[in-house]
Amino acid sequence: MSNAALHVDEHRADDPDAPVVVLVHGVLDSSRSFEAVVEALAPDFTVVTYDRRGWARSAGAAPATSLADHAEDLVSVMRERRGVVVGHSYGGAVAMLAAVRRPDLVASLGLFEPSMQWLDWWPPMDTIAEQSPDEQEHFRAGLEDRPRPTPEQRARSQSLLAQELTFIADPPLAFTDLAVPRLVGRGGLSVQWRVGVTDRLHQELGCGLVVIDDAGHTAHRMQPKGFADFARRVAELGEDG
Repeated sequence: MSNAALHVDEHRADDPDAPVVVLVHGVLDSSRSFEAVVEALAPDFTVVTYDRRGWARSAGAAPATSLADHAEDLVSVMRERRGVVVGHSYGGAVAMLAAVRRPDLVASLGLFEPSMQWLDWWPPMDTIAEQSPDEQEHFRAGLEDRPRPTPEQRARSQSLLAQELTFIADPPLAFTDLAVPRLVGRGGLSVQWRVGVTDRLHQELGCGLVVIDDAGHTAHRMQPKGFADFARRVAELGEDG
């Protein structure tokens, strides 16, 4: 069931018939990270952002018990309107499952470096950990004016991260179940393992690949205009479909 405690922001275009774009954030993140992306998409789209349950302003929502809970939340914020869905990182897994469940609502799907730990070709944790220091600067980008989390907040976020990773340890979907137009994106500065999985993903899905220059995994903060351009290309697929 949908969760009424979700924090949802709808940034309406002047044109009531403007396409709807829903942006889905990942772990250790919130919808606030998309603020500059929303500005870049205005006024051509009505943009919906929300804090996934457990995160940021949706911290008081009922805890998720599966990826399906997150997919149902995404469907609920669409309010039965057909639209474009762009998922970043873990948000990409949420977006994929929502598209499988409600292809009638998802006109097209954008997947920016999605989390897919269930795949047998996902890299082992030691590989990810080895390359993690190269991403630290990327993760701090765009957060310079925001207060650092307290130790308690960090502990809570790490606990929530560990829980959400259990939701994608086993396959929540099969790529063959995806019937909507889709586009994969990655950063031009992303670490090697992310480059490898996204390059393979677009081949597995039989779709295009967009590389955002001068951006890493957090492209929505590092290059928001480039991320907005990625979303626009996803929306064009929905028009073609």
